[in-house]
Amino acid sequence: MRKLNIVFLGFGRMGRAAFASLKQIEGRLRQEGIDPHLLAVFEADENLVSELTERTGAKAVFVDIAAAQPIPLNQLLHQQLGLDADDEFLVYDATPSSCHVENLVAVCKHYPRAVYLGEKPVFTSRGGLAMLERFGSRVLCDFVDSQNESVLKVLAMQRGLFCIHRLRFWRLNSSGLQKLSDPHMRRGIEGGALLDKGIHDIALAAILMRNQQITPASWTVEEAVNLAFMPSADADDLADAAGYAKLQSLASPSLEAEFHYSWIGVQRFDDLSSDIGEPSLRALLARRGLEENSWLWRSPRCDKSWAAVQEEEARVAIVDGTEAGRETQLVVNLLSRPGIQPFVYHTRREEFLDLSPHQSCETPLARVLALAIHNYANGLPLSCSPLGSGIIGQAHQACFDIRDEALLREPFAAASEWFREECLVNG
Repeated sequence: MRKLNIVFLGFGRMGRAAFASLKQIEGRLRQEGIDPHLLAVFEADENLVSELTERTGAKAVFVDIAAAQPIPLNQLLHQQLGLDADDEFLVYDATPSSCHVENLVAVCKHYPRAVYLGEKPVFTSRGGLAMLERFGSRVLCDFVDSQNESVLKVLAMQRGLFCIHRLRFWRLNSSGLQKLSDPHMRRGIEGGALLDKGIHDIALAAILMRNQQITPASWTVEEAVNLAFMPSADADDLADAAGYAKLQSLASPSLEAEFHYSWIGVQRFDDLSSDIGEPSLRALLARRGLEENSWLWRSPRCDKSWAAVQEEEARVAIVDGTEAGRETQLVVNLLSRPGIQPFVYHTRREEFLDLSPHQSCETPLARVLALAIHNYANGLPLSCSPLGSGIIGQAHQACFDIRDEALLREPFAAASEWFREECLVNG
């Protein structure tokens, strides 16, 4: 039995999800001869630290980020856990995205045999790509969509008779509605909503293309209205906006890809979409016999401000291709929430395809952790993984290019000069 030490950085929402997911896969990893041992949990919340050992069975380490000179992570790993340069271990980073590059360097530079697994996304600026190039063989990212049941079904179909010719992603959520109801409460990450949300769809397209031996090369913005939430020039001015964006690939004549985004929910998205001549998502799916309750998530809040602007989210991919020489269209639901499960709907056969080979009690994050731990423990090349540096770099590069192009063409009035200066500084 090979013991593999694991260290969690952070025990907030994502850290707790990762811990629950790790518990789900312990049994099957041990059947493979791998003993995943949670060695420690690092946490900056002093009140939470006091209960971590009892909750996780791991050593709790308080990280004093408010100190005048915080102790670097690499030193904490050595001082608190006794880890040395020749030790093998895996770090799962569930800290805010702005911490990821620093944590990645601290782990990979000082512990040459360790692996860094970053909660999405790893980078919020182009500077992180240099670190990825330097340490890419030991960096993974938890693109949980790569282990979503519906995605696994499409990947399996690709390995059979199904060949993709066109991908259309529709991601609609209520980030914008939240901002409109409470404009002073910032949501999303530094660097914009495109990096917070859209990078998953770009990465998923890259995974599907790679599975079909197609490499996307470049992307363009067809229509962009306030594509990303960007910091304004005035730090006190938090008036981020919400809108619509359509992105389209330029690269592959054999496969088209489009990405439709809105940060203001399904209802407003359909209005924006129709205004620029694009189809309504509701109408498009209704023509295929799919009712809203099969693909739309609603969760009204209790307070009055939310009663009028129900949270509405959708994540749908429409995949056009051929199956045994016949034109085929799949509707793929990527949103996994309580009461709404992923599905693949076959429009020609007018049926939901059986996902049972991929269904289990394990979450997509559990499967991500299992894949990362299995590959690392067995010495498999990590850069070729769906979570590996190749997909991470490709997805981030595309998102940076899209963001820069969109905001240079249609910059925010309040942030335009700030953004142009950023572009000059960062190239």
